[in-house]
Amino acid sequence: MFWKNCLNKGTSCICVLGLMAGTLSAQQAPPDALARILDRLDALERQNQALISEVQALREELEKSKPAVSSENQNLEDRVDVAEQRIKEHAQTKVESSQRFPLTLNGMLLFDAFLNAGQQTYGGPYGYAQQDSASAGATLGQSILGLDFRGPLLPGGGQVHGSLSMDFYSRAGGYDIFRLRQGTVSFDWKRRSITFGQDKSLIAPLQPTSFARVGIPPLDGAGNLWLWRPQVRYEERIPLPANTQASLQIGILQTDESYLTPILPAYALPIQPSRPAFQARVAVAHQWGDQSRFAASLGFHSSSTHVLGESIDSRVVSADFVVKPLPQLELSGTVFRGENFSNIGGGSPGVTVTDDDTVIPVRGAGGWLQIALPVTPRLTFDLYAGRQLNNARDLLPYEIARTLTYASNVLYRISPNVVLGLEASQSRLDYLQEHQVLSNRYDATVAYLF
Repeated sequence: MFWKNCLNKGTSCICVLGLMAGTLSAQQAPPDALARILDRLDALERQNQALISEVQALREELEKSKPAVSSENQNLEDRVDVAEQRIKEHAQTKVESSQRFPLTLNGMLLFDAFLNAGQQTYGGPYGYAQQDSASAGATLGQSILGLDFRGPLLPGGGQVHGSLSMDFYSRAGGYDIFRLRQGTVSFDWKRRSITFGQDKSLIAPLQPTSFARVGIPPLDGAGNLWLWRPQVRYEERIPLPANTQASLQIGILQTDESYLTPILPAYALPIQPSRPAFQARVAVAHQWGDQSRFAASLGFHSSSTHVLGESIDSRVVSADFVVKPLPQLELSGTVFRGENFSNIGGGSPGVTVTDDDTVIPVRGAGGWLQIALPVTPRLTFDLYAGRQLNNARDLLPYEIARTLTYASNVLYRISPNVVLGLEASQSRLDYLQEHQVLSNRYDATVAYLF
C-alpha cells in the first residue's frame, strides 16, 4: 500500500505540474522557467522508476523466502515426531525406583570355557583348591548383574549416586547363588565426595584386563590387592592448570583376617576376624588429549591384627600408575611393600606363628604390570604379569615364599557390546624348602555387555 500511495502521489504531481506548465505556456512564461519545470519532471520520473524497481525486488525476495520457510517448518515437524516417538519408547522401557529416581541396569553375561593343566594349590584369598590333574569345563557363574542410580540433589550443587554389582560365583550346596561384589553410595559435589560401601582397597584401585578371571580377579595373591571390603571414603579434588587434576583420598576400611596363614587356619587361632584400617592416597592425573593421558598415585595402609593376645602391625605403602602416550599403547600397574598384608588381599601368609606361640608379621613386596596394545578399535592384545615375594626369614618350612603369574589375552569386539576372548596364563608357587608348583590355564570367553 505504501508503494501504491507513493505512485499515486507521483502521478498527481505530474498532472499538477502539467497543468501549471500549460498555464505558464499560455501566459508565455520565460524560456528559463520552462526549462526548470522540465528538469523537475525528469527528476520525478526517475524517482518513480526507482520506486517501481524496489517494489519488484521486494516481491521477488518474498517469493524466494516462501520455500525456505516451508522447509524449516517441515524439519521442525519431523523433529517433534522423533521426540514424541522417543518419549513413547522411554515410557515403555524405563526402570524407576519406588522413590521415582531413575535406575540403570547393567552388567555382563559371560560364558567361560576353561582348561586347567598342572597342579593347583594357591594360597591367596578365595584361591583355587588343591587339584592334581587336568580339568576342563565351562561356566556362566562369572556373569555380573549391576544397578546404577542417581538420587536427589544435595545442598551446594551436589547429587547422590550409587551402584551395586553381583555375580553367581559363590556356592552353597553345589548351587550358584548371588554374591555381592561391590556396592557404593556416594555424595558427590564438584570438588569433593563422601562414599560408603564395599569396594577394592583404596591403595590399589587398579587391576589387569581379563574376561577369564572375573569371579576371582586376575593375579589373586600375585600382586593384586583385590579384596572387596566395607569402607568409608572422603575425596578432595584439586584442579590444576593445563588439564591437570590432583586428588586426596582418606578412608576407613574393614580388613579380613581369615587368610593370615594356611598352616594355622583362623578357626584354630584366637583371632579377631576383622579389624579397622586407615588408608590414604594422593593422586595426580594429566590429559594431553582424547587419546593420551597419565595418572599416578601413592598410597598408605595401617591396621593391626589381634591374634593370641598380641597386636601385630599391618603396614603397606603402594604406588599405581596409568600411562597412555599413544593411541596404540597403554601401560598400567601397581607396586607395594610392607608387612602382614594378606588381610587386604595379599597372598598368605600374613603372619607366622612359631612353636612357642610367637607371632611374626611376614614382610614382603609385590605388584603387577600390564601392557595393552589396542591395534584397532575392535582388536586388543594384553600382556600382564604379577608377583609377590615374602621374606624367607619370616616364614616356616612349607609356607609360600613366592608367587608369580603371567598371562596374555586377545580381545575382539564383533560389536560394541559383544567381546570374544582367548587367554593363556601360568602360575608358579615357590614353597620354602619345597619344590615349585606350576599350573597352566587356558580360557575361551564370550562376553555380552549390557
